[in-house]
Amino acid sequence: MAEAPLVDTLDGLQQSYDETPYHDQRYPLFTLDRLLGHAQLFGLCAPGRTSEGARVLDLGCASGLHLRHEAALHPHASFTGVDFSSQEIDLGRKVVCEEGLVNVELVQADLRAFEVEPGAFDVVVCHGVFSWVPDDVKERILLLCRQALAPGGVGAIAYLTYPGWKQREAIRELLTMRDRSDRPARERIEESARLLRVLQASYASREDDPHAAGLLAVVESMQQSSSNAFVHDELGSVHDPCYFLQLVEWAGECGLQYLAEADLGSMSTEALAPADARILDTLAPNALETQQLVDFVVNRSGRASLLTRDDAAPARQIGRETLTALHYATRWWNVTPLNARDDEGALFESPAGRRMETTSSDVRALLAALTKGRDRTWSWPALRARLGLSDDELLELIPSLLAKGVIEPRAPSV
Repeated sequence: MAEAPLVDTLDGLQQSYDETPYHDQRYPLFTLDRLLGHAQLFGLCAPGRTSEGARVLDLGCASGLHLRHEAALHPHASFTGVDFSSQEIDLGRKVVCEEGLVNVELVQADLRAFEVEPGAFDVVVCHGVFSWVPDDVKERILLLCRQALAPGGVGAIAYLTYPGWKQREAIRELLTMRDRSDRPARERIEESARLLRVLQASYASREDDPHAAGLLAVVESMQQSSSNAFVHDELGSVHDPCYFLQLVEWAGECGLQYLAEADLGSMSTEALAPADARILDTLAPNALETQQLVDFVVNRSGRASLLTRDDAAPARQIGRETLTALHYATRWWNVTPLNARDDEGALFESPAGRRMETTSSDVRALLAALTKGRDRTWSWPALRARLGLSDDELLELIPSLLAKGVIEPRAPSV
């Protein structure tokens, strides 16, 4: 990472975000109950801990949409958001007042100068920021995460990754070659849109070219961006993906260690052909290098990684006491065709497009319960009663489904 702060670059970014606010968004993988659930799953905090009294810090919160939604769901927790755009923070504060939220604080500050009380937060999130700031700010984000986290706390960072982002990066570089940042944002967007239409027509005409098909998908994805997001994501002055192992190394330099992915299923090698998975096991000397190799196999373009303090000792073998104290939920859907035969099994799909087919009646019953009650989490006793299974029978189901990301650990409700 850079040794000196890139003052001019970051000041230019601040002006850009003030002039053209980013479209705010929620982070489904970074909800408080999910992150506390992961902390419990890995033994970082006591089993059965609820969100009551939890403290959340959002670095680069924009107008705080995610925090406001979380604050309404968890009135007994507190939420602090920091962003360097005064326009975003002013808007967010206005909405906080209108919604009567008393557990949200939004702070306008430059992360280079923002200070935090050591150990003041249980959860630190950073979404849509890390890959769009200079290296000195990346380092500051990681240092703030380490300083802010209480023992047993969890940091969550979403970022762009190579090798999957390289193809999109090539198109972006073409756009920025032709872009003039001194022009009004509307003109810049219209010029880029014209160029993307030309590329789209060219790639679409080459039906037998697999390389063109990949580029066409990239272009069509860019065309679906909102105007404000396009200005920053595609035409912004900083665009800096990294490899997974780079993030792990930087985190280690800042007093953090890698815990897992927020979507545990994205770590699994089960989707690979068995022979490919065995080869990866022989090529990679440890779990971290396995993850990096998987990124190449699946051409991964982004991660949502969980970090914790380097003095923590995460449990990698999940015990019975932990599993029975957690609550569970799913974001998967049953996509079994209506004309499927009973012996064909049921098909389930994740928001990311991963699929799982099962002929197990117990798994089908478990997921049926979770998908029907998406507005709630299910405790172990509630699932046991609903399914009519013993603890031992549930223990045969839950760990595998957790590892695949089909079900998610959640902190118990208050």
